[in-house]
Amino acid sequence: MPSDPFQMAMIHRTFRTEFGNLSGLIRAVAPGDTKRSTLVGDYLGNMISVLHHHRAAEDEVLLPKLHVRKPVCDVEIQRAEGEHVGITELIDKVQSVRPSWTGSAEPRRAEQLSAAVDELLAGVTEHFHHEEQNIVPLIGEYITPEEWQGFIDRGAAYVNPRNLWSALVYAGFLLRDATPDEQRRFVAAVPFALRMVLKLLGRRAHAAYQTKLCGASA
Repeated sequence: MPSDPFQMAMIHRTFRTEFGNLSGLIRAVAPGDTKRSTLVGDYLGNMISVLHHHRAAEDEVLLPKLHVRKPVCDVEIQRAEGEHVGITELIDKVQSVRPSWTGSAEPRRAEQLSAAVDELLAGVTEHFHHEEQNIVPLIGEYITPEEWQGFIDRGAAYVNPRNLWSALVYAGFLLRDATPDEQRRFVAAVPFALRMVLKLLGRRAHAAYQTKLCGASA
């Protein structure tokens, strides 16, 4: 039975939007405003954590199965794996600057960090386009619904009691630009315990954080 990997478009959309916004948020922090740089820097760190687990879930759950089940497409699958390596290098570049800027709000560090985020955005944008054109159709055809749910569960492995609020914030951004049908299906696929927390607290967490991060009019 084929799977329906509709969540991939939602996940990619959020990464594109949020990494695109983050560069401007970093540049807008006033020199020395470490309260603001900590807020923005922590959000950037959370987005990187989500991206790391998303990428790891593809490498562990999806791509090895596609190698076996559709070897004629190995060139495209290997390209996706290579792009993951490149994204890891771009993440490392961001992470090498993020803590020092977060703690100092120093303008030179802000420029370095925002430039690194721009590079990461360009890398993930290129990768997502390739993946949506060449890998997602293979997932729909050759990955079972149970295996796809395993991918979703593995991607959610970054959630723990210490970062539950951040996870709810990310889910809010994810659902913000989704269609009503995407929202309904996404929530239904979330593991039960997280689904209950999302329904109870998700909207409140996202609204409060959105106001802190981008202002009341965002």
